[in-house]
Amino acid sequence: MVSTSNFVDAVAREMASGVETAVECWMAQIDEALTDLHLTTVGRLNAVTQILANYKRLTGKEDLRRRQRTSQHSLASEAAGSTGNWPLTTGH
Repeated sequence: MVSTSNFVDAVAREMASGVETAVECWMAQIDEALTDLHLTTVGRLNAVTQILANYKRLTGKEDLRRRQRTSQHSLASEAAGSTGNWPLTTGH
């Protein structure tokens, strides 16, 4: 018989795996759009805009929550001036 704790752990692992798979799917689509050599710069931007619009349509999230920042700079402009790595934190 499976204990409640083991069941909760299994459900949590399955949920985390599903979230990771979904995020990787969206990131792969964005990566493909940004690296498509057949598109112009504006075409790449339009492709990413379409991916975002599709995400919003599928999830019903018209307004995405943004990370709270203390400075005036956006995450994107901060990353553009960096070494190319997004300053994402994992909480670890």
